Amino acid sequence: MPTCPACNGHDVRTAVASRATARQISTCRDCHANFWSDHEATERLDAIETQQAMSADDYSDWVDIKREQAGPEAWHDAIAWIQDALSGQGDLGRAPVIYDVGAGDGHFLSVARDEFGFEVTGNEIVQGAVELAKERYDVDLDLGDLASLGHVETVDAVTLWCVLAHVTDGDQLLSDCLTMLRPGGVLYLQTPHWTKADTAAHAIKRATRGRVSQVPDRRIAQHHWILHTRASITAQLTRLGFVDVVAEPRLRYTLTSEAYIASMNPPPWTVRPASRLLDRLIASPVAPRIVLDVRARKG
Repeated sequence: MPTCPACNGHDVRTAVASRATARQISTCRDCHANFWSDHEATERLDAIETQQAMSADDYSDWVDIKREQAGPEAWHDAIAWIQDALSGQGDLGRAPVIYDVGAGDGHFLSVARDEFGFEVTGNEIVQGAVELAKERYDVDLDLGDLASLGHVETVDAVTLWCVLAHVTDGDQLLSDCLTMLRPGGVLYLQTPHWTKADTAAHAIKRATRGRVSQVPDRRIAQHHWILHTRASITAQLTRLGFVDVVAEPRLRYTLTSEAYIASMNPPPWTVRPASRLLDRLIASPVAPRIVLDVRARKG
């Protein structure tokens, strides 16, 4: 029986496998995290290796299919909170340092530097992303994962924008973030959220014995192997030593609707009409809040 990667609980139920992908989703009955039971399967590790080999042009194409408004609106809110949280420590006598884990093309860091006056840095495991960040925004990033970089109490704030669900060992990543933070430093992360819509889709998958599984297969896949709840991310961060944890569901869709629908591999003629329907849903008050914004402090 798998152990819950969020709370380390053992009361875990594993559901029927998808007929399309053979993936099985496990659910922790304690904290309600939902995760791919075998997230180190060959298909996922191969996908990660392929991503790491992306060129700057390939990475640019990936960045450019995201919704233009999804990033900056959220970034301003996050940076303002970080600024306010750090102000409680008094005058630092220097510009505070933000480290963005999995910084992509560096756009978020350029906003923190140019509009808010932070000193900025971050990392990427994709060489093409490091090159793109320098080319587009003159942002210098470390190449490599945190465990290999050796940062100890060097930054005031750490941010992760939909990174946690991508890594194989979330505990290790979050522990490395804690180590990087100076005393009183803060963490801000966004991560995919398990919603009521996911629960309904998962129930349909079980009822059809894995035959109808398109939504679960898209939501928990190579790119996202765990979907957190408020309880599960709070449990994980608290267990690792963070304090003052606050998790809030947000209505934030990062990819364009067309890119999101296309990722499910439907018949090509259905992509545009389905995208228009999704756009309408996202604009409505009943749209699922598919990400969590999470704030915490180093204890």
